[in-house]
Amino acid sequence: MIDFYYKTAKIKKLSRIKKIRDGVWIDVKKANEDDLKKISEITGLSYLDLQDVLDPHELPRLERIDGNVILFVRSPKTTTEVVAFTHTNLLTIIITSQYFITISPTENKVLKDILKERIDVATTQRGKLLVYLLLGISHEFTKRIKEVRHQVSSKERNIDKINNKEILELIRIEEVLNQHISALIPMKSVFENITGGKYIYLYREDEGLFEDLIISIRQSVDLCQVNIKSIKALRDSYQIIFTNRLNKVIQFLTAFTIIMTIPTIVASLYGMNVRLPLGESPFAFGYVLLISIALSGLFLFTFYKKKWL
Repeated sequence: MIDFYYKTAKIKKLSRIKKIRDGVWIDVKKANEDDLKKISEITGLSYLDLQDVLDPHELPRLERIDGNVILFVRSPKTTTEVVAFTHTNLLTIIITSQYFITISPTENKVLKDILKERIDVATTQRGKLLVYLLLGISHEFTKRIKEVRHQVSSKERNIDKINNKEILELIRIEEVLNQHISALIPMKSVFENITGGKYIYLYREDEGLFEDLIISIRQSVDLCQVNIKSIKALRDSYQIIFTNRLNKVIQFLTAFTIIMTIPTIVASLYGMNVRLPLGESPFAFGYVLLISIALSGLFLFTFYKKKWL
C-alpha cells in the first residue's frame, strides 16, 4: 500500500495527497513486489536494487546508487508482536533528489505514530525528516528496553518464587535483547557515516541531533548488555536454588528410607524359622513393635538434630 504525504515549511499540518509531486514523502507499508515495481518506476532504481527491502532479516546498512541514498534500519516490535522469531522490523529509507521514501514489509509502529502525530517537519526538508524519523526509532528502542528492564527487575525481586515458566520468559527476553543489540550496533555505524556528510547534507543543528542519536544508541546497547548479564545471573541463581531444593528432597527421602528400613530389618529377623528371644512369649509381637518404634524414633531424633529432616 502506497501513500503520499506532503508538507512545506509554510504549511502547518502534514497532509495526505493523491498525486505524487516533488518534495513528497512516499510511505509504503506492508510492501509487496508490485509496490517495489512502482517505486522502481518513480525513482529509476532497478528492481534488483530494491529486493532487499522485503528481507525480514536484512541488517542495517547504507548504500548510494546513482545519487540515491538507501538506508536500511530496524525498529523494535511492540510487545504483542514479540511472539515471532524476529523481534525487530526492517525499515528502508530511500532519499532521492525529489522524494523521501519509507518502505516497510509490515506495519511499522514508529511510522504509524509519526503520521498520527502530524509532525511539524516539512517533507521537502529530507535531512530534517530523516533525523526526526531516526530519533523516533531510537526512542522506541529506549522505551522497549526499559520495559524489558522492568520485567527483569520484577523477577530479581521474586527470585525465590521463580519457576520454569519464568525461566522460559527470561530466555525469550534475552533473545529480544540480543536481536536489539544486533540491530543497534550496525545502526550506530550507519549513523556515524551519515554525520560525515558524504551521503546526506545535514544542517548544523541536525548534526547535533545526530550526535545525540549516536549517544542514545550507544547507551541502549550498554543497557541491553547489562540486562543480559542480569538475566544470566538470574538463571545461575535459579540453578543454585533448584539444586539446593533437589538436594533437600533427596536428603529427606534418604533419611525417611533409613528410618523405614529399621522396622523392616527387625520384622525380617523375627520372621526367620529359628529360635529367637521372646519366641515363646505371648507378648512377643508387642515387644518387637516397641523395639522397632524405639529404634526408628532414635534415628528420627538424630536426623532431626543434624537437620537432615
